[in-house]
Amino acid sequence: MSPVPSTGLAGSGERVRAAATGSLTGPLALQGGQAAAGLRWWADQASDIDLEVADDTGSASVATVAYQRWVDEGVDILLGPYGSNLVRAVLPVVTDAGKIMWNHGGSADDLTHPLVVPLPAPASTYFQRAVEIAADKGVEKVVLVAGRGPFAAAVASGARNAATRAGLPVREIQLTEISELAAEAAAGAAVLIVATYDQDVAVVRELRHVDAPLLACVAAGLPEFAERLGPAAEGVVGPVQWIPTAATPQVGASGTEYTRHYQAMFESPPSYVAAQATAAGLLAEEAHRLGLTPDDVQSWQTSTLLGDFALDESWRQVGHKTHTIHWQQGLQLPIP
Repeated sequence: MSPVPSTGLAGSGERVRAAATGSLTGPLALQGGQAAAGLRWWADQASDIDLEVADDTGSASVATVAYQRWVDEGVDILLGPYGSNLVRAVLPVVTDAGKIMWNHGGSADDLTHPLVVPLPAPASTYFQRAVEIAADKGVEKVVLVAGRGPFAAAVASGARNAATRAGLPVREIQLTEISELAAEAAAGAAVLIVATYDQDVAVVRELRHVDAPLLACVAAGLPEFAERLGPAAEGVVGPVQWIPTAATPQVGASGTEYTRHYQAMFESPPSYVAAQATAAGLLAEEAHRLGLTPDDVQSWQTSTLLGDFALDESWRQVGHKTHTIHWQQGLQLPIP
């Protein structure tokens, strides 16, 4: 389907109900709060969106009850929660009812499913660029430190495949082994870390004294990473779903315009977590305005402040790509 230029405002005069859960409290409160802020920015800019964001506290059961209620009430737009585990839990509630879920907060590869519209690039792509950078540096091995769960497994699998393509051997280390094996295993290696946010920060702090030519972790993509680690964040590489640009997308504002307005509203710049939530709202609103069917959405090719949007026949995101950053003097700078 050909993309249709839009301001992102529905403008029909009718009120449109939208709903999502967000982990406003609990273990995912940092990212959940950022996602909720991104959704609130979108709803605030629209003229006819009534948005409800309910706190799921990081609980799959709490989120499931909320989405079942919204399905029963016939809410117009359902946006997913933050976190692959929560998206996985509510997915059947929404899709079994024949409704679309706009997924901004779960990138685990196993979430690819009809009627689930992913905004983020798949988790298996997160460390592809980091492995390429390591190979360019002449690094001779990759050390992979992965936590539990399907999301970490997807990131690790993608890193493993990228290392194989680059001809780099991979050694995998459990989180519990870091202290005793760190120096011996990580010296001279590209170390790639994917666990919880707090675990990523702890492992980076543990490995700062080790002579590793490249140190990367998923947590490095968030602005708070450098606030937590201070100088220890210097040089750390990480994946992000969004880098703001001045390019005018087909749906909604440019990344630079969005950043300016978001900062004025919340007194802090948006993270990529907020940006992908905003993009999900904009796309969902535009699809509602155009009256797109699920088949239309599946074949839709367009763009938002997040970048290009396109799904393949399995509903996997193939338009948007993961970016890679590194920390330099307290700034998160993109790596081409």
